[in-house]
Parts: sequence; structure tokens; C-alpha cells
Amino acid sequence: MANSEINEYFPFFKKVSLFENLTDNQIKKIMNIMTISTVKKGDMITNEGESGDEMFILLKGEVEISKSLFLAPLASDKSLQEKALVRLNETHHSFFGEMALFLNKPERSASIKATLPCTLAVIQKKALLSVLDKESLMAAIIYKNISAELTKRLIKANKDILKLTTAFSLALEGD
Repeated sequence: MANSEINEYFPFFKKVSLFENLTDNQIKKIMNIMTISTVKKGDMITNEGESGDEMFILLKGEVEISKSLFLAPLASDKSLQEKALVRLNETHHSFFGEMALFLNKPERSASIKATLPCTLAVIQKKALLSVLDKESLMAAIIYKNISAELTKRLIKANKDILKLTTAFSLALEGD
């Protein structure tokens, strides 16, 4: 990333929960390994089930995160069997794809589609791990921040599952 781009997005990165409690210099070390990617409206950023080795920070635009409603062998028309979970835009200061950092053979857990033209900061797993291997305090903070985000998402998923299970049970009792 060029210095002008670092300066342009630095105030934005300070608001991203991934970088919470990092010093300005620590954030800049991560920024130095980022690349910028632009995505057209309608383009897929990730596809559920595919492998990946990078994570993303949404700088501009809007994305929709969706999951398949069926297991792959049962799905015939994928477009009809996707459930949109959430839409995110730059005001959320969101990051996604972070699960790819934790597994040796990562598989994307959701599909992410650009619903508007997007600008993304891309962080490659290998580059990030190289920085974090040299900076143990920074690594601890980053991993804590990712863990906090994953915990929030798990709590929401558990609530959603409970609602769906309850609705399904009530529907079965009605028959």
C-alpha cells in the first residue's frame, strides 16, 4: 500500500474493531502489508465452501453476507437456496474472512457479494502471520479482537438458531 493510501485510510482503520487497543505504529505495521482491491457491484468476494487465505476490511461500498440453506449435495439451484444474513457498509467498519487465518486448510463459512461497488483492504494470512510472529503483544491484541468478534457472531447465531427451532416446533405442533 502506498504512503498516500495509508494516510487516506488511517483514520478509518482506527475505528475498525480488529485494531482496537493497538498503537498507531502497530496499526501502520498492519497497513503496510495490506493491498487495496476494488470490486464491482454483483461480484462475489468469497464463496461459501471455497478455500481462502486472506481477510478483508470493507473501506467503501456495501456487501451482503449469505449462507446456503442446504448441504451442497442437496442444493440444485444455488441462487434460490441462499439466505442473506446481513448487509454491511463502510459505516460498520467491518472485517470479514478472518476465519481463514486460523485453519491450515480454511473453508469459507459464508458467501460475500458486493451489492454496491466496493473498496477493500486485503490482508494475506502469510503476511499477517509474519508480522505477528515478530510482535507478540500485537498478536495477542489482534487475536483477542478477532475472538471478541467471533464470540459476538456466535451469540447472534445461537439466538437465531433458538428462534428458528422455536418457530419450527410451533409449526409442527400446529399440524
